[in-house]
Amino acid sequence: MNREKGTLREEAFQALYRGQWEKALTLFRRICDQNPGDLRSRVKVAELLERLGKREEAISVYREVGEAYAKDGFLLEAISINKILLRLDPEAKEVNQRLAQLYRERIQREKKSFSSLPFIPLLSELKGDELQSLLDRLQIRTFRKGEILCEEGEEGDSLMILSRGEVTVSKRDPKGRDVWIQDLKEGEWFGEFGFFLDRKRHAKVKAKTDCEILEIPRADLEELLRLHPRIREVLHEFYRKKVLDLILALSPLFSSLDPKEREVVGKRFRLKTLPPETLIFKGGEVSSSLYVIKRGEVEIFTQDANGRRTTLGRLGSGNLFGEIGVLFNTPRMAFAKTVRETELLELSKKDFDDLVSRFPKLQLTAKELSSERLIRMKEALSRKVGERAKEAGV
Repeated sequence: MNREKGTLREEAFQALYRGQWEKALTLFRRICDQNPGDLRSRVKVAELLERLGKREEAISVYREVGEAYAKDGFLLEAISINKILLRLDPEAKEVNQRLAQLYRERIQREKKSFSSLPFIPLLSELKGDELQSLLDRLQIRTFRKGEILCEEGEEGDSLMILSRGEVTVSKRDPKGRDVWIQDLKEGEWFGEFGFFLDRKRHAKVKAKTDCEILEIPRADLEELLRLHPRIREVLHEFYRKKVLDLILALSPLFSSLDPKEREVVGKRFRLKTLPPETLIFKGGEVSSSLYVIKRGEVEIFTQDANGRRTTLGRLGSGNLFGEIGVLFNTPRMAFAKTVRETELLELSKKDFDDLVSRFPKLQLTAKELSSERLIRMKEALSRKVGERAKEAGV
């Protein structure tokens, strides 16, 4: 029986690819008769009815499939079907309302049965009216395998959710090489950096398979946030997690970890915002934390007994500092101060030691980085001593 179904499906797709639409429609209808729960085949029936100019029949099938997906908790598939339905019948405004209602009802049933639906960042956290407002503003786009969805550095400030397929996200390192960040699958969002920061794409996204995305432009999203201010809080928490993961992925210390390991590490960091000219730590103090700069700038310097300062460097977004004392259990060797308002991600020594025990490769990487930094620090101090000696005429 399974072989018969497989053969019938193969025959149906062959007819579809050859443009034999009437034959393909007949075959897909036979598949649906044998298995009424095969929603993907029912979608093919609707697509073929549309191609054959049978608009009303296509609309009817799309409605049935959309409701079935929503009732079963497949929100992204239901959204995609509804977007097609609205394209065919722009007056069918009630479909998004119905979708939101069915999905929330399903969530309530799942909670009562102590089960759970697949978590979809942002969407799963919205209330009924918030979800419906978002659905009304989503636009659908499709891409073929190998196509670039967006390039790092180009203009763009819309938010996108992957509703079908898989994409690869990469980012250029300081040497111009593409660094793999992660693969995204159905239900995951991207594009939030451009929305929150500077209206530019901060990574390259490439289709790993044929894929479909649901996109919400900035203007529509801002209107949505005006109507539903709580969504901004949900978005900011989502953004915070994504920013931290990106920083860790590009950090020399944490880049060897896979996405799941980075997620474990990220949960240990605490965010703190400091005004300009704030002293983060002093030389000689106990080393209690290490830091990653999320946003802003930090000056690292030494200071002698006479208060004369030697700047060792200025660090920007993504840079790690304060790790030497934490790693080697020694007092701070330098001072750290914010140059302008700065957001820091702080990791305590206790949490770092615990993470090293879980991921031993962190200790080896940290030692290599710290050794390199110690060498640079000594070289900078030697140069400064030589300069002062010349000034004094020694």
